[in-house]
Amino acid sequence: MIRHEQDFIMRQIQMLMRFVARILFGKDSISAELSEEEIGEMGELYNRLNDLLQISDICNAEDMLHDNFTDSKDYLRIAIWFYNNLNTMTDEELETSDFSREEIHEGLQNILSRSGIPLPTIM
Repeated sequence: MIRHEQDFIMRQIQMLMRFVARILFGKDSISAELSEEEIGEMGELYNRLNDLLQISDICNAEDMLHDNFTDSKDYLRIAIWFYNNLNTMTDEELETSDFSREEIHEGLQNILSRSGIPLPTIM
């Protein structure tokens, strides 16, 4: 894919995450690391996802995220944190893990849809 298309998708993902963070949490972003207070009762999921990201096992981490879906703000905060971390990776890092920027966008949209959060029409 052409670089400017990848940049466009990256910006769409960032805008979507900012939208959700602002609406649900009153913040402009979710930090790179979450505090115990922010993850609430989802600490085990957060730690397992973080461990998988450290070894670049993105596909299994995303599967785990979706398999453990709950309709809670703590879960959404972790999902946004997860996709934000993926979105900060280079295209090469994503490709090495057999993942793409499009999959980040689709995964985030899927989580938001399952949570009943209406997506902006520009997406």
